[in-house]
Amino acid sequence: MADDVMGPTVTGDDLDSELRQRKSKDIFHTVTGSTRKVIAEKVALEEQDGWRVAKKNKKSTRLAKAKPAHEQLEDEVWCLLAQMGFQELNKGRLFTIAVEDGLNPRQIDVFAKDDETVIIVECRQKATVGRKPMADLIEKIRALREAAQKSIKLHYGSQKKLKVKFAIATRNIIWGEADLEKCKEYQIAVISDQLLDYYKQLTQHLKMAARFQFLAHMFEGQRVDGLAQTVVATRGKMGGRPFYTFLIRPEELMKIAYVGHKGSRDIENLETYQRMLQSDRLKGIAKYINEGGKFPTNIVVNLKLPGKKEPQFDKKETVGEEILGFLHLPPIYASAWVIDGQHRLYGYAYARENGGFKSDETVLPVLAYVNLPADEEMDLFIDINSKQVKVKTGLLVELYSDLHWKSDDVEEAFQALLSRIAYRLNKDKASPLFDRMVVSGTRKTNVRCLTQTSIRDGLKVARLIGSPLKGMIVPGPLSTGDPLNYDANLKKSLSVLTECLALFANILPNQWAAGDSPTGYVCTNNGLRALFLVIQDVAEHVRQNSGIDLALLNADETFKELEPYLTALADQLASVAPNDIQAFRKIGSSLTAVKQQSFGMEAYIQAKLSDFRPLGLQEYLASRDAAGADAAAAKVTQIHKKLFNYVIETLKDHFGRDHKAWWTQGVPLTIRLSCTQEWEKKNREGDEESHLYLINYQDIAVANWDLFRDTLSLGYKDPDNKKESTKWIKVLNDIRQYTAHPEKGLLSKEQVSFVNEVYEKVEHHIPAR
Repeated sequence: MADDVMGPTVTGDDLDSELRQRKSKDIFHTVTGSTRKVIAEKVALEEQDGWRVAKKNKKSTRLAKAKPAHEQLEDEVWCLLAQMGFQELNKGRLFTIAVEDGLNPRQIDVFAKDDETVIIVECRQKATVGRKPMADLIEKIRALREAAQKSIKLHYGSQKKLKVKFAIATRNIIWGEADLEKCKEYQIAVISDQLLDYYKQLTQHLKMAARFQFLAHMFEGQRVDGLAQTVVATRGKMGGRPFYTFLIRPEELMKIAYVGHKGSRDIENLETYQRMLQSDRLKGIAKYINEGGKFPTNIVVNLKLPGKKEPQFDKKETVGEEILGFLHLPPIYASAWVIDGQHRLYGYAYARENGGFKSDETVLPVLAYVNLPADEEMDLFIDINSKQVKVKTGLLVELYSDLHWKSDDVEEAFQALLSRIAYRLNKDKASPLFDRMVVSGTRKTNVRCLTQTSIRDGLKVARLIGSPLKGMIVPGPLSTGDPLNYDANLKKSLSVLTECLALFANILPNQWAAGDSPTGYVCTNNGLRALFLVIQDVAEHVRQNSGIDLALLNADETFKELEPYLTALADQLASVAPNDIQAFRKIGSSLTAVKQQSFGMEAYIQAKLSDFRPLGLQEYLASRDAAGADAAAAKVTQIHKKLFNYVIETLKDHFGRDHKAWWTQGVPLTIRLSCTQEWEKKNREGDEESHLYLINYQDIAVANWDLFRDTLSLGYKDPDNKKESTKWIKVLNDIRQYTAHPEKGLLSKEQVSFVNEVYEKVEHHIPAR
């Protein structure tokens, strides 16, 4: 080690002592004298020079004076880096570093070092906000960079492989674009007022872990040799996705971990940190750690490597489906996004080593995915945190949106945009969906029946805002011409969606207010998902017929193109009976079912605007048997009536009619209770058995199989297999859900054929009673 190339520095307890001095915004000076009168005279002279009395003692007086502005900024930056956990910093204001033989060493404002990095900061400040040319300082840093790095290597030895970063910290200085470009060209970090405040607040919240977020900003995407780490790991597969499990010391994991968008340095982002990592909970976990507490459950992370590369894994042995080997973790700050276990990990940043906790003896189990796609990562984040720690899904969607807003990973940023749109639709009072979503602190009602995840997923599937593709975003009709301008895309999409949804809310006020009550459909999760698909098809129709790309229009122009088609749909929906609307709900909630619902809506549009022929609609309508739907509905009713007569009379013949023995002995209890409940609701009108549903006959037949095996099996299956032999009743019941809807075209040709086939078999196998 060469002691003459740089110094002096301070470490350990001496660092704590200097930190206390530098935290003060004042410098101090003590006046002594033989008498109180002499001391008073000396103090008076000092006061003329700007000093003030801080404390009077019997034989002395302690005076204080504000530090010069440039010293205040130096101390502010120095204290920040010390509180972040850098273990070695410059001592006093005379730290120098050798730059070239024959030249005087260069004085450095702030020097900070940890095990992997060295940060060198020059500080500049103005008394009032204004511009200040920085070109001279930038050139000076550029000139000393290489020599300074050589001195650092000579002082610490080449085995350290320290990564060195130069920075300029400023207060009250408005940077010129030319100077910022020079700093970017010469790889000099700029720490302006806003960033300095951000790092200070981040350090208060994350403690020493803030250092690794700071270093991630300083060395963004760069390999840091000192971070290189190899762990013994097993590789396996879960849900088709490869993963690794290994043990690691908390501090080593914190070096590469992050919870917020790693490129974000906005003050607003700190609110998300505070919600994601709650101080009280961190302190509680730290107390548990300090008292010797252990965590046996995995921290779950997503390792994100540049270029989506796979980490190096040296295979050593295969055991069943798992492979044992050595995993080389990415030597890059902020390369592991913490999906689950944030408080467990960052609780160690609050903990202090004592009899219960020693860092070199403590490890955490980790389950690591690699380059998990953003949508899968988000779903996993929501699924784990909502089910394991009972955090409301709506809050998690909001958190993911905040944590990844404007991420440098396009897929992450796009998912965050969709989540923020869903969040704002629920929060903005101008939105027709205001307070219609179930989020943290609210309960579900018929009106508040939507979820942010469903709205977000619906927007994604419909590609209204665009779709990510190979590191870029293909614009959607509600986005702008610049798909990476997230603020502009948020503004336009919210505006257009608000107008579109308001159109339906105004034309269909009762429908809209009904939510998911029995008379509602449009303002439900499935209704809106289907509507989003309709909007996408309308936009594509406009593009093909008029050559107008809605992504190139502003919000008002975009809505104007969509309005005629959506108005046609809303008018048609307003003219049909409530029961007709319910048929849409009966189709289901799968992606295929929602697409069928969108085709049903588009058939309404086509009825008024015949040139509207979106892709797939004609094929869908051709697959429906409009002519056979009414006949099928009538046949289902006849089958139901015949089943009722045959089953009831058979039970009466077998169990007896006295005291309704056939009812109590032949009909399962759950069915009797359900029928009785409906019977009571109808003020005991008719008999209990009049409330039997078609699906009930399957359970009655299975419970009395000896009576019905030769008839109700219809010859479909082996009569000894009760469930399979009566499955036709369940299928017919599902079809009956559609036949209750009078709109032609909702029943497929296959369904009509099945009804006809069952009708023939019922006529043949079940005798009339």
